[in-house]
Amino acid sequence: MTRSGTVALLGRPNAGKSTLINALLGEKVAIVSDKPQTTRHRIAGVLTEARGQAVLFDLPGVHRPLHRMNVQMMHVITDTLVEVDLVALLFDAGEAPGKGAEFVVGLLDRVETPVLLVPNKLDLPAASRRLDDSVGFYASRHDFAAVCPISALAGKGLDSLGAALFELLPEGEALLDPSLTTTQTERFFVAELIREALLERVEKELPFTSAVLIRQFEEEEGAKGSLLRIFADIVVDRDSQKGIVIGKGGRMIRDIGTAARTQIEAGAKPHLFRAVSPTAVQSALRRWQDRHDVVERWTPHDLRRTYASRLGDLGTAPHVIAKALAHSFTPSASLPTYLRSEWREERVQAAEGLAAHVSGIVK
Repeated sequence: MTRSGTVALLGRPNAGKSTLINALLGEKVAIVSDKPQTTRHRIAGVLTEARGQAVLFDLPGVHRPLHRMNVQMMHVITDTLVEVDLVALLFDAGEAPGKGAEFVVGLLDRVETPVLLVPNKLDLPAASRRLDDSVGFYASRHDFAAVCPISALAGKGLDSLGAALFELLPEGEALLDPSLTTTQTERFFVAELIREALLERVEKELPFTSAVLIRQFEEEEGAKGSLLRIFADIVVDRDSQKGIVIGKGGRMIRDIGTAARTQIEAGAKPHLFRAVSPTAVQSALRRWQDRHDVVERWTPHDLRRTYASRLGDLGTAPHVIAKALAHSFTPSASLPTYLRSEWREERVQAAEGLAAHVSGIVK
């Protein structure tokens, strides 16, 4: 019998959650940076093996919310923790735990599912010295199902972690199409790659006060194949920051575009030729992190309430809606296989149409 379920990757900023999900999947589905709060959304990665399927949720780093955007990020974290089948708590084993760690562990008070403790960054010398004390700190505050020390960056301990994940997941069939590695749209991922290129090149407050909005995303047929044209706006908080991102003679903005283009083309489907032109156009929106119209544009919403309401309008049985909400997947055009058996063919078609519409909202 195979095992399948959902797993939340929980931890403070820079705990290595995005690095871990990329390492487990063997491909890049989440951007990585040494800047705190790089992950602003719930990124879904789908790990399918002979032993089952684990839908991994890379969550934003736990932090003190100061703006509407940060409050929304924390809501994503707390909502996900009570919905998944398993939680993996990552922490930087090279850092001594403090008040931030206390707060993270406190989030587990409402969690009834098993929790794995995952000390990360064991490739660092300080981690091996502090490992026992750090594990003791966490173990004294919560009953963990297992402890799985790893180095996500070096790829160490991942086999043991994978075995623990599948051992604790419930028995069942795959929840999503086994061919998927993520449920994120291509448009969303492109915006993230542009933001990653930006984060690699800016310092101080800019990583926290900048965002990327896709303005145009069109695929055209050319003489050499498909041509993907991308135009994106880099949004900053103040006019004084525009010059930093543009750079002298436009050098910085060109470097950002070139780096993003390289990443985008590297992830293109092999049978398509993609000449990608991400052009970043600056705009300044004061305190955009607190502006509903801006935050709602680029944040992939947690659409559970909307999804449930519309499924109810279609006459969906309450227990089927409950299953959908329990796993809280990012709606996609592929309905989870475990729901298909409980839907008549016409209901499946209606639901797939709805899923495609909801996915359009988050693009």
